[in-house]
Amino acid sequence: MHRRTLLQLICGVPLLSQLGGCRGVAHRVAPRNPDEAVLVIGGGVAGLGAAERLQERGYRNVTVLEARDRIGGRVWTSRAWDQPVDLGASWIHGPRRNPITRLAREAGVEMRPTDFDEVTRYGPSGTVLSEAEQRKLRRLERKAYWALGSRRGRDAASLADRLSQALGDVSAADRAMVDYLINASLEQSFAEDAANLDAGVLEFGSEFGGGDVLFPGGYDSVFAPRFAELDIRTGHVVESIAWGSDGVVVTTSQGVMQADRVILTLPLGVLKQGAVAFDPPLPEAKQAAIRAMGMGCLNKLYLRFPETFWPTDVEGFSYLAPTTGRWSQWLNVRYYVDAPILLAFNAGSFARETEAWSDADVVAGAMEVLRRMFGRSIPEPTGFQRTRWASDVFSYGSYSALRPGVDEATVRALGNPVGDRLFFAGEATSTEYPSTVHGAYLSGQREAERLMVA
Repeated sequence: MHRRTLLQLICGVPLLSQLGGCRGVAHRVAPRNPDEAVLVIGGGVAGLGAAERLQERGYRNVTVLEARDRIGGRVWTSRAWDQPVDLGASWIHGPRRNPITRLAREAGVEMRPTDFDEVTRYGPSGTVLSEAEQRKLRRLERKAYWALGSRRGRDAASLADRLSQALGDVSAADRAMVDYLINASLEQSFAEDAANLDAGVLEFGSEFGGGDVLFPGGYDSVFAPRFAELDIRTGHVVESIAWGSDGVVVTTSQGVMQADRVILTLPLGVLKQGAVAFDPPLPEAKQAAIRAMGMGCLNKLYLRFPETFWPTDVEGFSYLAPTTGRWSQWLNVRYYVDAPILLAFNAGSFARETEAWSDADVVAGAMEVLRRMFGRSIPEPTGFQRTRWASDVFSYGSYSALRPGVDEATVRALGNPVGDRLFFAGEATSTEYPSTVHGAYLSGQREAERLMVA
């Protein structure tokens, strides 16, 4: 997920608030029973964090079950080209005192700071915005800040409704610019349309300080070496979980396994789909939380070219599309590595819409925007890589999104254990760092600690 200046303006600090430490993880405790069998469902960052913490505390019978043929979940680095590209998570958001920063340093992984405010903005016709247009954008940005900041409160309104009510009547041209700013600053960050985001989303959660960093060598290099010693079994698609006072029985595509306790780190999208049967069913409060919360979608399209035809001294490009949010945000990968690659982001309903498009249509749509910005004579790409996160049967989306009416109590209900047998982790269960890699990692450690004292 990536953040934008408007978020910082609205909240007065780099996204909501800054914390000095890692709240939400319990103090060190001794293992309750290091010989009991624990199954961790999901080999994403939350599951890996949970298994690692249990192993550190002396648990000797911990097994991670992962449906995919790789670990990492929504941290997914493709090495199909000589230059790795991240199809899932790309950034550490707030590297100061962030646990992922520590893991990256321990792994000796290169990190590059990024500043997505350093972008060149293009108007609908493809020309760079004039200084007058830039000033107008800044004025509208401040207006949007005051509009949203002056109407805080819990009224179950959507972010789009709150903005419309607060802004009042504005010209069609100004509203188009405001919609662009909202898309660039919020919809792209939260992977959902403003109409499907709670108006209080700006006040929800916390953030570490220090901007953003990414990994030129791929995000997976942070985790792959570290978790090599864990008992991870890939290709295990969990079908059902039966639980009771005498333990847990987990049925997977490769057989049946028994455990004393289970930590579930399934993505919210999988829970919403009902892909796993629970016997007995989960408590109604848990099911209500699953239904209430949203699963956002942020899709990526990488285009590789025979040569670089765009300016290389800026970190990205932003396009005020005639239809808001369509091929609007571009990362200049060439700025960070010696490879002629551009990355386009699409979020929310348009991201979901494009998943039904053919590869040819997706590339053509992106190229039409690039030709408006850089000329009709630019070359065709020599390769592309795209994502379809909403259609991915092991995630059904990119990361959680706060729907109208969802609050901290809903998130807590999602993360609450069921008795002393089932524990729930994942970025969607984090009230402090939702939708982030570090939120997932810390949630896994949180549940490991909770299991040890249950």
